[in-house]
Amino acid sequence: MIDDGDIKEFLNREGMRCIGVAGIRTLSQVPAEFSPPFIVKDAASVVCYGVPVPWGVLYADHYSLELYWRYCTMLYKFLDMASNKLCLFLEAKGHQATPVYGCYPMKISKREYWGLLPLVYWAEEAGLGRITKCGLLAHPEYGTRIIFGGVITTAPLAPSDRIEQGPCPPDCRECITACPVNAIDQSGKVNHEACMRYANASPAFAHIIHNKTVRESFAMDTILNTVAVDEHATYSCIECLKVCPLNKHP
Repeated sequence: MIDDGDIKEFLNREGMRCIGVAGIRTLSQVPAEFSPPFIVKDAASVVCYGVPVPWGVLYADHYSLELYWRYCTMLYKFLDMASNKLCLFLEAKGHQATPVYGCYPMKISKREYWGLLPLVYWAEEAGLGRITKCGLLAHPEYGTRIIFGGVITTAPLAPSDRIEQGPCPPDCRECITACPVNAIDQSGKVNHEACMRYANASPAFAHIIHNKTVRESFAMDTILNTVAVDEHATYSCIECLKVCPLNKHP
């Protein structure tokens, strides 16, 4: 048998700063094809964990964007390796486990971008924070400067307590005002396509998507997952992060 204490001890050794467990249920805002049972038929739990971006990266006096891009490029690999290791750890205990990688692969459904399992919603279910107006999850200690990984497993783990209080001050519109392409509307709905088209800084990706033959031969998510993966060049804009009042100085 295994419990959440065993998993937290394992993930603490892997350098995770926050860890939570969500039970399986239907989330009304998430399409069925991006739910845990669609990926793992007998899924019982989703384990979520995260590592913050250092405050000094996000708010460096100069080159914060370049530093953020490089940090994320390394951090996603770190989180993905931890997910792989946790799967093997759970399998050794007799449970099926499937990694949920922090960024790619992505799928496009009805012109919206989705992770195979949208971690921001499951991290909220796992008690790691609440979703903000800009669509990012705010952790009580690290604000929105945190990046997540996860694992779907058949292990029936005890769910973490969910945080009920919303993180955003009622009259705060900082992220909405700061967005250079108005991708965040007044209700907090985010146009991820507009965000990603503006923020992508990959010359290779830009060249390929402007090639008509390539566009007609491959789905956009296939192009995204093969050209942009491990580059994370979509981080050429971090304005919503920088203006967020929840990202207080440590």
